[in-house]
Amino acid sequence: MQSKTEPSRQLSLFEGVDLAILAIDSPSIPPAVAAPPLPHPDPHRPHPSDEAPAPPTTPLAPAAAPPVAPGMASPASPFAFPFAPPGVAPPHEPAPPKTRRYDDGTHRFEYTLRRASRRSIGIRIDDQGIVVSAPRWVALGQVQSALADKAAWVVRQHGLREQRQRAQQAARIDWREGGCLPYLGRTLTLRLGASGNTAHLRDDAGELHLPLPADSDARRVRDTAQAWLQREAMTLFQQRTAHFARQLGVVVRAIKLTSASTRWGSATACGTLRLHWRLLHFSPAIVDYVVAHEVAHLREMNHSPRFWQTVGELFPEWQTARSELRHSLLPPWE
Repeated sequence: MQSKTEPSRQLSLFEGVDLAILAIDSPSIPPAVAAPPLPHPDPHRPHPSDEAPAPPTTPLAPAAAPPVAPGMASPASPFAFPFAPPGVAPPHEPAPPKTRRYDDGTHRFEYTLRRASRRSIGIRIDDQGIVVSAPRWVALGQVQSALADKAAWVVRQHGLREQRQRAQQAARIDWREGGCLPYLGRTLTLRLGASGNTAHLRDDAGELHLPLPADSDARRVRDTAQAWLQREAMTLFQQRTAHFARQLGVVVRAIKLTSASTRWGSATACGTLRLHWRLLHFSPAIVDYVVAHEVAHLREMNHSPRFWQTVGELFPEWQTARSELRHSLLPPWE
């Protein structure tokens, strides 16, 4: 049953640090022969508690064929790959190790091979490394051929990823007196020893004053700065959400902060927006782009051309801001 506050349909914005995704078309598969209908279960027959339901069949993972009586020809499988000899089972391929190595004498790298229900070979490079996704029916030799064709691209993109990781580590925040905190496109200097019970910003000096002893440990400094950033984020998100919602004539029922690792924001059909508080490290234009993106979902719960037209009506500079977000560095939070 659908929740009253969290409908099952949810749109999200993911602006991660992926450098590229490459898909390689696979050979076409002949149309499948219609399988005979499965027997309809008796709704009045109870299922034993220890009886697991039979797994559903898919074109790429067919159910086991029934035994063949002696002297009868094996039935043709509707899921057989074109070059598989009829009546001959393909050789069993052992489960791949966690990582494999590619080396053609010029290009060398390690990758993870994953089998999936798909119709192409995909190569993804992100902070987890190089991941190759291939259909279950594709032989390892075909995977190697695909990598040979794209080896130069993989090495180049992997190098860019490592370069980005080094830059990200260099952007690490030093949680102490005099440390630097990125805030709305500029840098704040951390100052300890402020009076009172709450942190406050000296905008003219570009300083964030924290009510902590000068010898406070890094964790305490970080947690105090995080509490201040989250308060600032909620205030700013409320202001910008109200601005864009008025333009579009929609109602935002709730705004919540998120720390999701795979999305900057999300919207639900009931009018709840979730926005990542660490967007405050970036420029105001990036904040406006993400907020406008999620507000636009309250009219268009999709990513259709009409949706992007709506985003453009709310925030005409969205393409520039989106590109800036994709190339911005998020400092490690530790």
